[in-house]
Amino acid sequence: MYFNRKVTNKFLIAISTALIAVNLLIPVAKAQANKVTVSNLGNHFSNEVQCLAENIYYESASESFEGKLAVAQVTLNRVNSGKFPKTVCGVVKQKDEVNGRMVCQFSWFCNQAYSMIRNPYQWEESVLVAKKALTSEVAHVTLHKEKAMYYHANYVKPNWNLPKITQIGNHIFYKERSKI
Repeated sequence: MYFNRKVTNKFLIAISTALIAVNLLIPVAKAQANKVTVSNLGNHFSNEVQCLAENIYYESASESFEGKLAVAQVTLNRVNSGKFPKTVCGVVKQKDEVNGRMVCQFSWFCNQAYSMIRNPYQWEESVLVAKKALTSEVAHVTLHKEKAMYYHANYVKPNWNLPKITQIGNHIFYKERSKI
């Protein structure tokens, strides 16, 4: 069967948009597992989507869909931990002073690598993942259950003494040590 590519692409975009719209209309109670709800985001929902999408894009643009969900879940785990800022934008833009210099939780934010979207398709997927993460019960089941709080690229060797959870794509994920 022959399909007109332009018509098929327009149809797929329309279906994707409709699915996102339906997902955004899911009752707030369903999002309780992540505790990031429309009610506690208030009028800042679009800002939170933007911040989460930027973090997903600049941290994992070339990763798989699962890799993007994993980055989103770590961000949400931090929001819900009580140890980080209470908003997505607060977590993404968090800076700390270490040995007299400012250090960002996510290096792209300090490095100002966020000035340009280089790949519009990866950006669009990052926005979709951000919306899904903020409106679903859980973005990534394993990282939610294990309470993943940190990750790094597999080519980086930090001196972290943290329990490793898993590797997804080029990122290795960790949780905090259990308190005895």
